[in-house]
Amino acid sequence: MAKTVLIVGIIGLGLAIIGRTLIADNQYSIQTKDIPQTLENTAMDKLMAEDLAMTTSLFLKQLSAQMQRWADSSQKDELPEKFSEEINEHPHFHGFAILDEKDVEVEVGEIERLDASKLTHTHMNSRFSDPYSVDGKQYMLMGEKLQDGRTVLGEIDLTFVQQFVKDLAFVADANGSFFVSGADPDIGWKTTDDMPENLQAEIVPELGWQIVVQSDNQKPEHLQHTYHENQAVIKFKRPLAAADWFAAQENLIVKENHDPFYVVESPTESTEELIGRLRREYDLEIAEPNYIFTKQNLLLSTVPEKEEPARPRQRVAAEGAVPNDEFFQPYQWNLNQIYASQGWNLSGGEDVTIAVLDTGVDPNHLDLKDKLLPGFNAFDESDDVSDSHGHGTHVAGIAAALTNNVTGIAGVSWKSQILPVKVLNEKGEGSSFEVAKGIYWAVDHGADVINMSLGDYYDSEALHDAIRYAYEQDVVLITASGNDNVEDPMYPSRYDEVLTVAAVDDTRNRAFFSNYGQHVDVAAPGEHIPSLFPDNNYTVMSGTSMAAPHVAGLAGLIRALRPDLTNQEVYDVITSTAEDLGTAGHDPYYGFGEINIVAALESVS
Repeated sequence: MAKTVLIVGIIGLGLAIIGRTLIADNQYSIQTKDIPQTLENTAMDKLMAEDLAMTTSLFLKQLSAQMQRWADSSQKDELPEKFSEEINEHPHFHGFAILDEKDVEVEVGEIERLDASKLTHTHMNSRFSDPYSVDGKQYMLMGEKLQDGRTVLGEIDLTFVQQFVKDLAFVADANGSFFVSGADPDIGWKTTDDMPENLQAEIVPELGWQIVVQSDNQKPEHLQHTYHENQAVIKFKRPLAAADWFAAQENLIVKENHDPFYVVESPTESTEELIGRLRREYDLEIAEPNYIFTKQNLLLSTVPEKEEPARPRQRVAAEGAVPNDEFFQPYQWNLNQIYASQGWNLSGGEDVTIAVLDTGVDPNHLDLKDKLLPGFNAFDESDDVSDSHGHGTHVAGIAAALTNNVTGIAGVSWKSQILPVKVLNEKGEGSSFEVAKGIYWAVDHGADVINMSLGDYYDSEALHDAIRYAYEQDVVLITASGNDNVEDPMYPSRYDEVLTVAAVDDTRNRAFFSNYGQHVDVAAPGEHIPSLFPDNNYTVMSGTSMAAPHVAGLAGLIRALRPDLTNQEVYDVITSTAEDLGTAGHDPYYGFGEINIVAALESVS
């Protein structure tokens, strides 16, 4: 069978689709030469190829299932109306037609190629064509036989594939020749025969596509402090002193203020000079650079020799609730591993608000929109929390997607509400000021739990101030440990007021990228995790960014069952009931072990 090849690359060593901790990374760059790869880069590339292949399979399964529902429908007259609804809700459907032999009886939307003879692949009884390009855009046909012998033909806009690989997906046709789906850099290969041999590949079994990934081996400068030049974040000891203090300043511009912080800028002083002067000011409690929270580069060092393999305790055998979400049983191994089904018999997360501080959340996603509260954009202080990156939507879905609603995935905390707080922009970047501001806002607007799948390698006083404020207001704070396989502590994961989460795989061993250290509290699934993506799509991602919202969801279940428990008591419940892995007791790789939802809830029932 002829194979189509999808090629992606990654920029620096940031792992695309691998959700990074501070900044979700999904950013790519095609490498045009054969760069020697370390063992760690090879493992990283393989993991990403697997995630991309699984995501493509999810995409095809979703399309195929919808087509089959229409084919089995007894109300054929309603199909044109349903076609229109589907195009409005799912932009990856470009158009539909009903064919009787070769005659077109119904056409909805726009179809570039009405040719059922191109349907040469079969999956789940649906037939698919190879990808083709029209005016620089990629499409694919799929078809399903109706009971009366006619054919429903749908044209798929493959822009979604471009989105989850950030516009650098390349497809080789049946002859092995590459054509470009989105951006058009010079990849340096004319055909698949020209590709370097040391690439990691994964097959998409439904269509025989091959996902191929290549990264370079640059090392991240993750310990280097990066900040906005000529700026400082300040906080007053006494807020009432602010007006008089500013009146006495010369050549100091207030760029932003959001109680209790200000961002000030000096047109005449360097950052170092400005910070040095401000730290001598009696009225200021905090004066520090406005740190840039950049994406967490995924550099993998060798696994420490002393690390021990997981030692799982015996599985819980009790039967649990089984939601009817379409991807739950075939794909969501992660929820079974932490005994979510058994726990759902005890709590659904009612009357609990989980704030997701991230790149925003898709407000129109069918698996989220009915449980989203009005959110906050820390960049412009509006309520626009739309997510053009995808990381925040994915994180929110893991914690609390709509569950038992037939479509999509199940979330950990079924009935909890999501409070979206956008502190990272469309590139997955923010600053210590935005994150601190977002924490304050979330606390003041009713957050019971805050998930922060974000962080970086420098200690910000403003960030810690906000963390302390949230902790003192009895908010449960969940953070990700990081994706660099290093012991260097990330912030806010290093702070004592938060619960820090490392990642494990489906064998309950530490994910090879997961940061470690004595500050790690627990572990949760973090490899090949399916969840939501903007525009009613679904992707598979890996990273400690994915592990953390599992724990945020568990915190939501606990707070619903026992609202009288303090945040510290919730931490104690989660850590004391975790499945001990690795070295007996607390260790730097798993903390107290992998979370166990049913054990945690039973302990407080």
